[in-house]
Amino acid sequence: MQESNFIIQRGLTDNASRELIIDPKYLKFENKDRVNNTFTTFEKDQIEEYRFGVKWMKYRFTFGREYVIEVKNSNKEIIKINFKTYFGRKKKEYHNLCNQILSALWDNYFAEIVENYIQKHERGEEFNIGEVSFLKEGIIIETNSSIKLKKALIPWEKVRTKTYVTYFAIYAVDKAADTNRGYSYLNDWNTVVVRSVVTSLLKMKNIEG
Repeated sequence: MQESNFIIQRGLTDNASRELIIDPKYLKFENKDRVNNTFTTFEKDQIEEYRFGVKWMKYRFTFGREYVIEVKNSNKEIIKINFKTYFGRKKKEYHNLCNQILSALWDNYFAEIVENYIQKHERGEEFNIGEVSFLKEGIIIETNSSIKLKKALIPWEKVRTKTYVTYFAIYAVDKAADTNRGYSYLNDWNTVVVRSVVTSLLKMKNIEG
């Protein structure tokens, strides 16, 4: 783990150069416009959740994309890191920037959070990550199978997963049509953490994920 520094320019209406610092001990982003207080800072032990993705900008046709990364702390405060590209300009550069930021967040904060959850499971503890409950005997999800969401317990030996570009899905191998749920990387908090914990535990249990 090491400190990573980035310069963020949000877009045409805000082209100020804003510094993002991802440090093993804290996260700082220059997201304020106050002269003497421009940074928001989260200490590492406050950081709990994140989500990310691309929002398409459209008006009759797609004319740009906005990269969005949000980090939430234990006080429910959010640091939003976002930047826009128009008509494909700097598309590759901004795509790489987004991936570099996500890698730094993972290496400095979220890989350890995943490992802590895995250790909890090994100690026999039950816990929740977002809307997924992790139990000794399996996981509980809210299913997509009806108009009204309902909770379903999937025993570990029947848990299966599928990874897509924009979301991650969990389903029961014997009831896939009725017992399944997709989690969006952009809209749902800690989808990558859920994916990493589920797939790691399945591998540890020698279960096909």
